[in-house]
Amino acid sequence: MKVKDIIKRLEKYNPEAVLRLGGPKGEEVLFTCALAQDDNNVWLESAPMCDLNEEIATRFQQVKNGEITELENYRNLIELGISAKDVKRVMGDDVFSKMMMTCVGSGLAEEMGREDLFDCTQHMNLF
Repeated sequence: MKVKDIIKRLEKYNPEAVLRLGGPKGEEVLFTCALAQDDNNVWLESAPMCDLNEEIATRFQQVKNGEITELENYRNLIELGISAKDVKRVMGDDVFSKMMMTCVGSGLAEEMGREDLFDCTQHMNLF
């Protein structure tokens, strides 16, 4: 199947629906992938299909290197469906706390409709 065919077929569905592999209870698609110099083959990946630990760590390293801003990183993680629990597991409590407070404090959580991020901050020991 060609990418253009999938795009045409997906247009009729709810754009806010979660794209899953293998059925309604399947893994959520996190990434669309292609080789840097060859986009003749494109594929979808879910969390079990990739090294999520490396993916998360790489994104925080991009912030450290000045390649993207902290807020851009958080937005990207949220858009991909990478959970706060995933970030906490990979990066630790301090990074998790900073992410939650920034997402809520900057308005990003509200903008993206992520009430769960507000819930996370309610359970944090802030003092």
